[in-house]
Amino acid sequence: MNDEAARKRRLALEAAGGRLVTSRPADVRWLLCGRGQPVDEAAPSSPYTVVVDADYARVLYQDIERSRVEAEERWQELGYEPVPYPWFKGHGLEETPPVLDELRRELCAEELERYRRAGADAADAIRATLAALAPELTERQAAAELAREAWLRGFFPPVVLVAGERRQPLHRHPLPTDVPLGRHALLAITAQREGLHVSLTRLVSFGPPPEELARLVAACAEVDAAFLGASRPGVTLGEIFGTGAAAYAEQGFAEEWRRHHQGGLTGYRGRELFATPGETAAIPSAGAVAWNPSITGGAKSEDTALVTAERVEVITRTPELGELPTSGLPRPAIVAL
Repeated sequence: MNDEAARKRRLALEAAGGRLVTSRPADVRWLLCGRGQPVDEAAPSSPYTVVVDADYARVLYQDIERSRVEAEERWQELGYEPVPYPWFKGHGLEETPPVLDELRRELCAEELERYRRAGADAADAIRATLAALAPELTERQAAAELAREAWLRGFFPPVVLVAGERRQPLHRHPLPTDVPLGRHALLAITAQREGLHVSLTRLVSFGPPPEELARLVAACAEVDAAFLGASRPGVTLGEIFGTGAAAYAEQGFAEEWRRHHQGGLTGYRGRELFATPGETAAIPSAGAVAWNPSITGGAKSEDTALVTAERVEVITRTPELGELPTSGLPRPAIVAL
């Protein structure tokens, strides 16, 4: 039996008061240590229902998935009994109210290693995508390249954003269109693998970037470095938010934090919890953050980092693509193609 799965069950039972029934996607992937991949990744609930009490641990699933579940999920290795039920009947169990959110934020050693591998592969997907870009490529074509590279590395990418020269200065969440990239572009992705989410953004230019965009990106990098520098176990998201807001002001952009969320804790959801003014939830002893400060005019800085007592470790870092020195950790520069 997997020791980590058993530990999570013990914690879940304590939080739930002795019996847990959940099909919440983030809960299922956490309890099953990254397993439990759904057919429909966008569905609001998992097709698997985890049932745990003092006497047994089971995963209920529709019988039409039996061949794949038996061959590929291997829940028995985690101490769960797979229990199929007729697809047309349902299982009829009442779900436990959400009780695992705080537990999910604390990453174990196995999750930290799984996260490091995912971060490295997500960064590699970005590198491969940038090599295929050209000014005449449309935003949708660029998004397709990025999604393809993510899929090739085992990810499901729920968020793929691309903005070219015309739209980059205007939109914080640029859903890709048929407009050509032009002289410069922003590409952003949140990709999930084995339940864990990684997020990163890179800006590119074909030739030297516009001076004003470079100025904004440098300022945004300083804000991002401030967020990362303040990220330590035990520090509240509200405190970190305050540090980031002060950094915006120091760079001459005091109101920019109001124009987009700034990120926060990540993990089994794209953002487990957003940082907002006064948020009292704290970074756990081992957690993951994804900050994404931005400045009107097309600047944004985003990576995924692990936070422990020892260090802040940026797991999606791409130093070979160019980085900006800051008052803290180096942050991504505009990539000249």
